[in-house]
Amino acid sequence: MPDNREGPRRPLTRPISPATILIHTVDGDFHAAVAGHALRERGNQVMEWRGDRVPAGNSCTLKFSAGGLEGALHTADGCISSSDVDVVWYRRRRILSAPPYIDPLDAEFATEELRMSERSHPEAFSREFWVNPHASSLLCESKARQLRYAQEIGIDIPRTLISNDPGDIRQFLAEGSACIYKPLGGFVWDEEGVVRKTYTAAVTSSDLPSDRILRATPGVFQQKIEKSYEVRAQFFGHSCFAVRIESSTLEGGDIDWRLDQRSIKRCEPAELPMEVQASCIALMARLGIVSGGFDFIVTPDDDWCFMEVNEAGQFFFIESWCPDLPVLDAFCQFLECGRKDFTYAPVANPLTLKDITVSAYEHGLISK
Repeated sequence: MPDNREGPRRPLTRPISPATILIHTVDGDFHAAVAGHALRERGNQVMEWRGDRVPAGNSCTLKFSAGGLEGALHTADGCISSSDVDVVWYRRRRILSAPPYIDPLDAEFATEELRMSERSHPEAFSREFWVNPHASSLLCESKARQLRYAQEIGIDIPRTLISNDPGDIRQFLAEGSACIYKPLGGFVWDEEGVVRKTYTAAVTSSDLPSDRILRATPGVFQQKIEKSYEVRAQFFGHSCFAVRIESSTLEGGDIDWRLDQRSIKRCEPAELPMEVQASCIALMARLGIVSGGFDFIVTPDDDWCFMEVNEAGQFFFIESWCPDLPVLDAFCQFLECGRKDFTYAPVANPLTLKDITVSAYEHGLISK
């Protein structure tokens, strides 16, 4: 994380009326810490549900009665009642497992019960505005669903194969054009203290492992699209904040710009064509989400090719690379507004990521 402790402070903008915002998060989440601090500074009440504290410290209750459904999330900081919340930001969740003190014979049962409970308690907050809705968030993880909806809407996508059939994979790679591979979902390994992550990679038939391994690890295989540049476009409702990523200048950028993202110091704003922006909003509606980070490749012919949308991805890096884009201020407005058709209202002195990061550090909410 860059050291942003220098620079003048700006006055904070205030919401028209304070909101009570519940953030689903886990330990070490920079986005949740910074946004939560910003929202509190703007006069909102912010509460956290920490998935990594279940079941040791956190518990949940759903009570059905003649008066309807009431929910309560019990945390070390107190009880969060479903009647007290206006907006839920479903930022991060933890896949739960039975704690070690459960008898090994019962661990699988306890794990399933904990996971079902985690899926159930959002029902108590179903009347509130969610970023993003719980069920839609889970469904949006399917790359196949994203690509199907995008194609039906008329958005350009690469020629794609999702498969674990060795014959189909080898035939797809043999059809002439250069191809890439990426996983159906991301993963992180810790190998003796070294963190390794999944990235996009070039792939040919000679790179493939044995058929037995292919069958055991389904993946996404796509035609490699020629790049002029790439765009990350973050939507909050109907407002879009996008940067142009000159991936050709980055090491490995012809495959995956994230491999060398630390080299990026600044990006220019990107403007989406009207039809592309409208298609993104339409795709979010089909997916049932109200916010998402869209990745596009723009070809030398100026065609916009959709790669994927991350409904809960990182987005503050957009403002850190392009301070002209008021991403943090817009996100706070979005949560305070609580509408899927939100449009950002620019202010003279927007709250900035740089200033609020300094303040969050001084309050001990984040580390360097």
